[in-house]
Amino acid sequence: MPRNLNISKELEFIGDATHGKNIQGEMFEKKRHDWDRFTGIALDTTNRWATSLPGTSDTIAISEVQGGSALITTGTVDDDSCMLASAIIYSASKKAVCEWRIYIPNVSGVALFVGFSDAKSESNNSIAIHYASDTLTTVASNGAGFVIDPDSTTKGASQIQCEGVKANSDATGVDTGIAWADGEIKTLRVELDGDDNAIFYVDGVLVGRVADAVTSTTLLCATVQAMTRANEGAAVPQVRSYDAWQDD
Repeated sequence: MPRNLNISKELEFIGDATHGKNIQGEMFEKKRHDWDRFTGIALDTTNRWATSLPGTSDTIAISEVQGGSALITTGTVDDDSCMLASAIIYSASKKAVCEWRIYIPNVSGVALFVGFSDAKSESNNSIAIHYASDTLTTVASNGAGFVIDPDSTTKGASQIQCEGVKANSDATGVDTGIAWADGEIKTLRVELDGDDNAIFYVDGVLVGRVADAVTSTTLLCATVQAMTRANEGAAVPQVRSYDAWQDD
């Protein structure tokens, strides 16, 4: 057996190995790994998650659905916004990665930013990056993530965009060409490459690379930020899972 085993895709346990303990010794990840499957009785907003609820009747709470989720209920007034964020501990210099699995029941009613930002929250009627009246609006000073915004009639109301902002300078975004349909669950992954660039994956497929997306040394949080759109009342996207890694 070699001292180092390199696997190019995945390690799968089959047969008898799926019916009992299948690892002997201690598994000890070299990268720092944070994760949540939202399976608790209540969302831990004291030690685990920062939430910001500046809108009207907005909430973020555990929803007891199959597998668990954090239900984001945006405010009932158009452009009400709310945010869910980790601690500000990630950076491009440490090759930070975040991955979120998200369900959207009604794409036309919600704008989302999913990725990294230098702030855990923004004021009401704002999220880190969005398309206000069809204009790219970067509220964060440094951030990189996916944007889905029904106010983006030029890009497409349900199109998934890859965007970034580095030291208050907007990066050149990438249109993934993927339209998010009502009732779909998608896995969104943002990788910061150790320099200032961001690489984007949807459902495990590379969909874009944004150069000069963030300042590599700026500390960031992993975050999902949502905003009510189209005067449709409260939007209710669900966060089904979260993972984040970076070098030690």
